[in-house]
Amino acid sequence: MHMKNILILTDFSTNSWNSIIYTLQLFKDKTIHFFILKAQNDIRQDFIVKNSENDTNDFQDLFSKINASVINKKHTFEAVNDNKDIITATKDQLKEKSIDLIIIGASVLSSKNNKKISPICEELITKVPCDILVVPNKAKFSDYNQVVFPTEFTNFLEAKLLHNLLQYSPFEKVDFKFLYLSKNSKSLNKDQQWNKEALHDYFKDIPHSFHEELNHELAISLDDFVIKTKSELIITAAKNLNLIEQLLFRPVGDSLNYINSIPFLVLTQNIF
Repeated sequence: MHMKNILILTDFSTNSWNSIIYTLQLFKDKTIHFFILKAQNDIRQDFIVKNSENDTNDFQDLFSKINASVINKKHTFEAVNDNKDIITATKDQLKEKSIDLIIIGASVLSSKNNKKISPICEELITKVPCDILVVPNKAKFSDYNQVVFPTEFTNFLEAKLLHNLLQYSPFEKVDFKFLYLSKNSKSLNKDQQWNKEALHDYFKDIPHSFHEELNHELAISLDDFVIKTKSELIITAAKNLNLIEQLLFRPVGDSLNYINSIPFLVLTQNIF
């Protein structure tokens, strides 16, 4: 398998450091080239300022910490310092390098009052065509055993997207739990049933199960299910924007466990 290129976004915060450590552990057995990107933490396309003079020192400190924490000697690292806003800078990296995965550290994605605290995450997920792993500030890596895939069975590409993961070591022994989230007890329509059967066919030789949770607030249903199954990762398809918005961008709930501690992998057409 060819060397994988992973782009990690950093602002030199404690949370971004946590996302780096999580990623190094996740890919502890792989040969990976990591690009560490520092750009402007602003999503306005016309907002450009010079990077702080301290950025060079910050990178030196960051790489010293990385070298002291190296798990795999086959991991290599490259700093990327960009004056552009973070969305433009990330898109540029996708054009210039063969990036397979983007890592985002997120301290808070939303609030109980539905006010967006981190629009950067939302902009990246909706506008950057690459697989993205969102690592919350309290996430601690453990091997993947139980993985939840929230779905409404409306995207026929879900089965193929998810099946692409199976050749990679973090997912070789995973029990996939397909979770149908609904606000009422309506039965599946013909297309939804077909998509559900397609998932079952793709995973016929892989441990998997189907589950259903009914609640007007989908995020609360997901949180209850993640806690009940002790799942280590949530996966969804990037095209399921309505579902992602309710679960990740503007979930309702005073204290959702997964928002703070469970990584969220958003899949596009790319292979993880």
